[in-house]
Amino acid sequence: MISVRQKKGDAITARLFQNAMLTMLVAELSGAFTAVIDGIITGQFLGPVSLAAFGIGTPYFSIASIVSGILMVGSTAMCTRAIGRGDKTELTRVFSLTILLGAVASVLLAALGFGFADSLASLFGAKASASSLHGQTAQYLRGIFLGAPGFIMFVILTPLLQLDGDSLRPQLASIVMAIVDIGGDVLNVTVFKGGLFGMALASTFSHYAALLVLLTHFIKKSDLFTFSLREVGLKTAPKLMSDGLPRAACMLCRGILPIVINSLALKLAGDSGVAAYSTMNSTTFVVGSLGWGIGGAVLIMGGMTVGEQDTRGLVTVIKTALKDILIGVVLLAAAVFAAAPLIAGLFITEAGEIRDMAAAAIRCYAAALPFLAFNVSASNHFQSISRKAEAYAVNICIELVCTALAALALSSFIGVTGLWLAFPTGQALLSLAIALRAVFGRDGKRKGLASFLMLRKDFGVNENDCVERSVVSMDDVIALSVDVGEFCSSHGIGKKEANRVALCIEEMAGNVVEHGFADGKPHHLDVRVIVKDGKTVLRMRDDCAFFDLREQAKKWSFDPEHPEKNIGIRMVMGASEDVVYTRTMKTNNLIVTVKKENAS
Repeated sequence: MISVRQKKGDAITARLFQNAMLTMLVAELSGAFTAVIDGIITGQFLGPVSLAAFGIGTPYFSIASIVSGILMVGSTAMCTRAIGRGDKTELTRVFSLTILLGAVASVLLAALGFGFADSLASLFGAKASASSLHGQTAQYLRGIFLGAPGFIMFVILTPLLQLDGDSLRPQLASIVMAIVDIGGDVLNVTVFKGGLFGMALASTFSHYAALLVLLTHFIKKSDLFTFSLREVGLKTAPKLMSDGLPRAACMLCRGILPIVINSLALKLAGDSGVAAYSTMNSTTFVVGSLGWGIGGAVLIMGGMTVGEQDTRGLVTVIKTALKDILIGVVLLAAAVFAAAPLIAGLFITEAGEIRDMAAAAIRCYAAALPFLAFNVSASNHFQSISRKAEAYAVNICIELVCTALAALALSSFIGVTGLWLAFPTGQALLSLAIALRAVFGRDGKRKGLASFLMLRKDFGVNENDCVERSVVSMDDVIALSVDVGEFCSSHGIGKKEANRVALCIEEMAGNVVEHGFADGKPHHLDVRVIVKDGKTVLRMRDDCAFFDLREQAKKWSFDPEHPEKNIGIRMVMGASEDVVYTRTMKTNNLIVTVKKENAS
C-alpha cells in the first residue's frame, strides 16, 4: 500500500483527462451522428445512387472542419497554456478573436458553398456526364453548406465550454442534434419528399439547434471567458492560426482522401465500389470518434500541463491516453469488426456484392482504429509541446499520405480489396514511424516515459527539484508540510522562505481539506512545490467549490477590532510575491510564488 508520503500528485489530472475525453468524444460524435443517420436513411429510402452521391458530398465536413479545426485547436492550445500560466487577459483576447473569426468565416463558407455547389460536386468526383449522380451531389451540398455556421461554431465552443467547467451542455446539445436530425430525415422521406437536399437541410437545422443549446451557457457570467471587441487584435491572430494549422492540414487531407478513394473505387468497381466506400466512410465518422476524442483530451490536458511546466502531469496525460487506447479503442475495434455485416446492412438493404464489399471495408477500418487513435494523440502531443514540424507531418500522413499511397500500391495488385486494406496498413506504418521517432529522439537525461516525449531541454524541473502529492486529509497536509521543509533545506532555501512555503501549504491545503471536503462528496487536492530559476513556486489544484483566494483577501481586509479574523489568508498573501488563480473544468487552480528570504 502506498504511504502518505509516496502519493503522487496526479489524481485530478487523470480524472480531468477522462472528463475532457468524454466531452471531445461528444463533439466528434455530434457531427458524425448526423452523417451516419443521413447515410442510413439515404441508403434505405433513396437508393444506392443517392447513397453514392451522399458519400461523394462528405468532403464538405472536411472543408468545414478546416475552418473549425484552425480555430478550435488554435484557441484550445492558447487557452490551455494561458490557464496554466493564470493569464486571464490572454484568455479574453483569444476567446474574443476566435468567436469573431468563426462567425465571419463560417458565414462566408456557407455562401460560397451554396453558390458553387455544382462546381464542388464535379471537384469531389461526381462527373457532370453522370447527370443523376452529379445532380444529387450538388443538391446535398447546397443544403449542407447552409449549416456551416452552426457546425463550425459548435465545434469551436465545445472544448471551450469544457474548460469553463460545463461538460453537460455539449452532451445535451448532441442529444438535441440527434433528435432534430432524425425527425427531419423521417419527415423528409415520408412527407416532404425532398431528396438529398431535404436530408442535408435536416442536418443543417440540427446543427443550429445544437449551437443554441451551447449558447445558453453564456446566459450566466462565465468563469473564464468574456467576449470583448476591444480585446480583438491582429497581433493574436498569427499565433492562433499557427497553432491551428496542423489540424487544418489534417482536415484538408481528410477532404482530399475521399476524392482519391472514390476515383479509384469508380475505376475498379463502379458505383458499387463508391456505395461500399460511402458506407464505410459514414461508419468511420462514429467509430473513429473515440480515437479523436482521446486525441482532443491530449490537446486540452497536454496544453494545461505544458503551461504549468509540469512534466509528471504530462506523463500522466500520455499514460492515460495510451491506457484508453489499449482498452477502449481495441475493444471498440473488435466489436466493429464482428458487427461489420450488420452495420453494412443498415445502409444497404439488399444482400449481395455491394453489402459484402461494404462489410469488408468496415472490417478493414476497424483494424485501423487503435493505430489511428495513437497517431491522433501523438499529433496533438506534438501540438501541445510546440513541435510544429512533427505535428504537421503526422496530421498530413494520418488522412492522406500513408493511406493514399497504400491504396494506390495495394489496389494495383489486389484490386478493390486493396483500397480497404490501405486504411490499417497506412495507419500502422505511421504509428511505427512515430514510435521510431520517439526512440531515436530519446532524452537520456529524463527517466521513464518522459524521456520519449521529445520535450525541450529546459522544459519542467528535475524530479529532485519538485515535490508533488495528492492530499486527502489533514494528516496528509501535515506530512507534506514536513517533507517540503526538508525539501527546502536540501535546496539551500533559507529558513525564513522555507517557513513561508510551509505556511502557505498549511493554510491553503488545510483550508481546502477542512472546508472544501466538508460537503461529504469525494474530492481531491493536488499540491506541487518546485524550485526553478531561484524561485519557489507552489501550485494547488482541487475539485471543490469555487474559492478565489485573491478575491477573498480583498473582501476580508484587516479589522483592528478583530486582528485574528482571517489571519491565515492575510498571512499567505503577505508571504507571496505573486498569486494567480483560475477556475477551469470545475477545479480551483492556484499558483503562488513565494517571497525570497531577503524580500521585505
